Amino acid sequence: MKSLFLLVCLLLSVALRAQVVRPATITDTEKLYGLSTFWSEAKYNFAYFDKAKINWDSAYRAYIPQVLATKNDFAYYRTMERFCALLKDGHTNINGPWSIYKFSTYVPFRWTIIDQKPYVTRVLKGLSDNVPVGSELLTINGQPIRQYLDQEVFPYVSASGEHEKWNAAMFRLWSATADTSTIYPMTLRTPAGKVITYNSRLFSQRERDGSAWLNGDGSSVTPSKLSSLTMLPGDIARVELNSFGDDKIVAEFKAMLPQLRMAKGIILDIRQNGGGSTSNGASILYYFTDQKELMGSAWRTREHRAAYKAWGTYALKEPIDTARLKKDDWYARSTKTAKGDFWYKADVNTFDNDATGPKLLVPTVVLAGNNTGSAAEDMLILVKQLKTRKIPIIGAPSTGSTGQPLPFDMPGGGSARICTKRDTYADGSDFVGIGVLPDIEVKPTVADLIGGKDKALERAVTYLQGQFVSQKK
Repeated sequence: MKSLFLLVCLLLSVALRAQVVRPATITDTEKLYGLSTFWSEAKYNFAYFDKAKINWDSAYRAYIPQVLATKNDFAYYRTMERFCALLKDGHTNINGPWSIYKFSTYVPFRWTIIDQKPYVTRVLKGLSDNVPVGSELLTINGQPIRQYLDQEVFPYVSASGEHEKWNAAMFRLWSATADTSTIYPMTLRTPAGKVITYNSRLFSQRERDGSAWLNGDGSSVTPSKLSSLTMLPGDIARVELNSFGDDKIVAEFKAMLPQLRMAKGIILDIRQNGGGSTSNGASILYYFTDQKELMGSAWRTREHRAAYKAWGTYALKEPIDTARLKKDDWYARSTKTAKGDFWYKADVNTFDNDATGPKLLVPTVVLAGNNTGSAAEDMLILVKQLKTRKIPIIGAPSTGSTGQPLPFDMPGGGSARICTKRDTYADGSDFVGIGVLPDIEVKPTVADLIGGKDKALERAVTYLQGQFVSQKK
């Protein structure tokens, strides 16, 4: 009996140590103010209400009792994330302060989505060696993966398009979790067809930093740098541009020019580039064309003038006069402003090509994918709209999310941002929510994951080799 008592005490002790005490520092007044601030800023500034297809005022009213019912800061920010996700935009987000989590939401897998099914792309060495690359995730906590995502993850992800939503969701599988000690049973189907169980949990920064990512062939994944140059067989240069968030990337690229001018073909790989400054991508592209002016995206943003809203509110008390809309600018502006649908339309973004020295006019391709986002997508727009030469894009559709976010503070040390700028191709057609589509699409396969093959890179090399043959004829 004494042994049983000691065992119970031990189990209680472990359970108590595993519990996470969530801080509850945000007052009801602050909760309501945070919700109201986000609602108000979006109401007047958000660029994509037509895509969200939501009655924003009704949603705000519905969330007032929900945020007031939250018991702690973590629950408040989870509720705010769900409110934000109603806007369905990748550049519109709610971020709680890191202090409310007390752990890293890091899991030992990376995923590739194939036909809306998640497959293990990489594993963290030493923590998940018993799960082969290429395994399909079937269930979490006994729930089919799609059901789990629909209930626990998707409602909290703000994303512009379907592939962005899936990729963000798989990165945030445990975003609702309580601590690093809770076990999450997963079942997976291995490439050999065997269904296995893996008890996953969150991993600390220390555990993560002490391990390396492994590819399907067992090789370690090399940590990415800001940029890198690799010479491939056949004098093909592969230039990886992994972020436009640091201006140093332009200087690093210029340092590569002597080698690049000796290459027979060039691959610009921006598949892992999540964005930064559009001008950095443009400054690099200058070296690949003699075109004096590069054409970027067209953009517009909502415009609000209080007097026009007042006039329009009175005008809307009567049925809309469609004939008058076409000929009376004051009437059109007033009624549209009152409905929140009057836009300032800017000229198409252009970039003056000031690059000097010999240009890189050898056969060139750009590698892009689902992780190519924001300012990196802007570079794809520039590439698509080049007039003097054709540079094909190879790979998968880009993220499909760009724009100019409006940042502001939230209660308790959190933050938020709202997308205020609507970008399109120069002709007005959309790519947000869709992605910039590749000229040559390369879809991932499970066999490629298992073999550690980079089929998009292989396709780029094959394309360039074909160009070399064509030039000889």
